[in-house]
Amino acid sequence: MKRYENKIAVVVGAAHGIGFSMVERLIEEGAVVAALDLEPDVMIEKFSKYGEKVYSIFCDVSNKQVVEEAITKVLEKFGRIDVAFSNAGIIGRKSLLDTTEEEWKKVIDVNLNGTFYVNQAVLRSMVERKIKGAVVNTSSIAAYTVSANTGAYSASKGGVSQLTKFAAIEMAPYGIRVNAVAPGTSVTRITEGTRFNKERNEKFLSNIPMGRYGEPEEAASAALFLGSEDASYITGITLIEDGGFTLF
Repeated sequence: MKRYENKIAVVVGAAHGIGFSMVERLIEEGAVVAALDLEPDVMIEKFSKYGEKVYSIFCDVSNKQVVEEAITKVLEKFGRIDVAFSNAGIIGRKSLLDTTEEEWKKVIDVNLNGTFYVNQAVLRSMVERKIKGAVVNTSSIAAYTVSANTGAYSASKGGVSQLTKFAAIEMAPYGIRVNAVAPGTSVTRITEGTRFNKERNEKFLSNIPMGRYGEPEEAASAALFLGSEDASYITGITLIEDGGFTLF
């Protein structure tokens, strides 16, 4: 039997990169997926080949009401949520002194507040329906290491890892697990600023023991492990998936 057979899964931030890979892997492993993103048209185009196995919904994670409405649509369609992957994220690249309040808030609103809104809505649905499910948040190695000009991103992802811990403690009595995955530099849109800059690219690669960037499918695999029964006694952790970058 496949790990996600007959499971109702939610992937937030599903249109590109790691989230897109999560959706494809979940379908391969037997799940029906509600794919949430700012770009439903992109999702419909990408996922149309899967038919009714994917249900695409518009969702702006920075807006609490929109998140709650999207989760309500999932529940109206499927009646429950067994597992959710909160993956939406953006990055800002400015120094501390140059970052405006608006720019800071935008990153925090999407990465940290958005994760909170998704977790709250999904976990409430699980508690109310007595679903012993799982939530997997996408943090980052930026929660543990910092570099110039990514302060808002690092702060937001550090918050995601801490949110994951307190959610895990509060949900454990209900049989619900909450974990996070922390990808390193993966081949996604969010890392193009590093990968397409020759000097920065060479520097990053020299600090990765495995000598390459991660693939979105690899981060998705780590997340799917945490969301599955293979990780049935694991909760509250942030699983680092970075090719050894944080070993230094």
